[in-house]
Amino acid sequence: MYDATGTTWTKWLAAVGTACLLGAVWFLHSVPPAAGYEVSIYRAYPTIFWMFLITAMFVGQLVVLLAGAADGRGAADLLPGAALVVVPGFVLVLLPYVRGYPVYGRADVLTHVGLLRDLPELGIALNIYPPTHVLTQALAAATGLPEIGTINLLSAAFLAVYLGSMALLVEHLFDDARRRAFCLPLVLVPIAGSAHVTVVPFILSVLFVPFLLYLLVKEQESHAIPVRALVLIAVVGVVVYHPLTAVFALVALATYSAFDRLPGVRSRWSALPNLTSLATVLFVAWYLKYTGIIVRFRNIVDDLLGPAGGPSPLQSTTETVGRTSPDLVDLLTIAAIQRGVDVLTFGLASVFLAVAVALWYYRDERPAVFTLVYGSTTILFGVIATLFLTNDLIAGFGRPLLFGKLFAAAFVGALFHLAWQRSDAVEVRTVVVVAFAGVLLVTVLLSVFGMFSSPIVFDKNHQVTEMELDGTEWLFENRDPEHLIDEQGIYQYRFYHRYYGTNQPNETIRWEGTAPPDHYNYTVNKRLGQSYDDDRYLLLPRAGRITYPERFPDYREQWRFVPEDFERLEVDRSVDRVYDNGEVNVYLVASESPPDGEDDGDGTPTDEADGGGGGGDGTPTDEADGGGGGGDGTPTDGGGGGGGGATGTGGTTARLRASRGEVPVNSILTGT
Repeated sequence: MYDATGTTWTKWLAAVGTACLLGAVWFLHSVPPAAGYEVSIYRAYPTIFWMFLITAMFVGQLVVLLAGAADGRGAADLLPGAALVVVPGFVLVLLPYVRGYPVYGRADVLTHVGLLRDLPELGIALNIYPPTHVLTQALAAATGLPEIGTINLLSAAFLAVYLGSMALLVEHLFDDARRRAFCLPLVLVPIAGSAHVTVVPFILSVLFVPFLLYLLVKEQESHAIPVRALVLIAVVGVVVYHPLTAVFALVALATYSAFDRLPGVRSRWSALPNLTSLATVLFVAWYLKYTGIIVRFRNIVDDLLGPAGGPSPLQSTTETVGRTSPDLVDLLTIAAIQRGVDVLTFGLASVFLAVAVALWYYRDERPAVFTLVYGSTTILFGVIATLFLTNDLIAGFGRPLLFGKLFAAAFVGALFHLAWQRSDAVEVRTVVVVAFAGVLLVTVLLSVFGMFSSPIVFDKNHQVTEMELDGTEWLFENRDPEHLIDEQGIYQYRFYHRYYGTNQPNETIRWEGTAPPDHYNYTVNKRLGQSYDDDRYLLLPRAGRITYPERFPDYREQWRFVPEDFERLEVDRSVDRVYDNGEVNVYLVASESPPDGEDDGDGTPTDEADGGGGGGDGTPTDEADGGGGGGDGTPTDGGGGGGGGATGTGGTTARLRASRGEVPVNSILTGT
């Protein structure tokens, strides 16, 4: 039983956790917002802040585990510990707001803000992701804030849906109160990492899926008409939210329906009839009107059945590692932070399912039907993720991995409860609890430090600053429309979408081939203008200047740009600085013919430390609704991989220089 000593311990733990949480909140209040671009949000706060936040979450997990495991207390008795786990999660996802970021997401998020601008003109019929955009508009109307200032609030809203649904799923999935107490500490942690702060339709739709999983279990318990109606509504929501999530949901529902046809299962369980068929019909009716969807699925078939296409994610990673020869410690750090939680959840959930099947086979201890259904779905999506990893398919392998992790998360605690339950020895139970506590602590650490892109994993912060918004707006409004724009550390077309939407294409706003030549070709030519056949702009924010020193400090030999290049740019006679707001510079590069016999270079970028080539700064990562980046379904965006030497549409240097006199220029240079 749960004696007075145990009660005292949990009270003291709860008090310590509360004190740590209050300490973290004090630092949130005392540290001023970001004054400009910061390469890492983790550096914005002192180490003790992160210690407080992690300790609060971990102590909350222990309170839930100890209070529930001791005497199987109900959900209400676990609320203090659950609150200590949940509140820091919301603190994390709201950090971009606390830091004063106008928006968090330098790529797809800006495009979705542009799609919001298109919505009144195009309507829902031509918008493939209406739920995200309609929800953002509703939130903006309710708060009175601009849409760009509210889109990131969807992260907090969907975190609430995710955590609440996972808690309800555990509550109804397991009959044993102690098993629920073992499962709750992990499912209350935002284990999806960067997905929780990346506002794109695929991720938001995946975070909604646990609500459907809970409703399926609830319907099996009650067979109530209102619950069945909610199941249908949830299926519609998941299917129309994102096409890939819809496909994954169809696979999960097909697994659900398949178990209803097994003789050993059907006698004690009945699935909702025709649910998979209904979802399939809805998918076909909703998505086949979009030509792009048909083309994408045709490409999948071609990739699987046709001749070999591009390299798989596994091949690309192997080639990059072989080419750049990164330090083993760096590789392990990236693997642990980006994939550590996935390995833990899938690995331990698979062990639990294997043990459950073994007990059923050898001891006739039949597991619950939903344990088999959701456990099998976990294994299935592990296989699908492997298929995505080893083949060049429509998306990165992190997407099916993220979807499968929803099923796996509930079974991690169940494995440790199974080991704890099978022994009455205090020593054995103590070892099990300590081991589980270690897993929980590792999960918290990896979830916290894997949530935001940073130099920890050789990436950069996805913060968008006010000065970047101002600088790009000035460029779009004042530029010579005939000239191309090269860029570093920024995606011109994403910012163009933010201001003009996606329905106003401009041939001089490029998606790729936007990077200037390595070292501005100063290793070959005397001036940058000698590398171009036409005049053009160079868009250079602070994020582009600090990329290599901050992200790859130990790989200088592979930097595409060094500080000396930026210093030389400022005195280059072919380059004029036409805009400077203290963080964003816009340069006008006048094309020049190289002297006879002098190599004018081709501007081809060399390999960099992360094997990149996409993006304006030569870095491949772009966040979420695209492909691989962090591997969690979060994305590489191929933009900007090219180099100089591209031929533009013309224009004269004289006219551009004349226009300079009408433009106010800040005299303060940004640092390198």
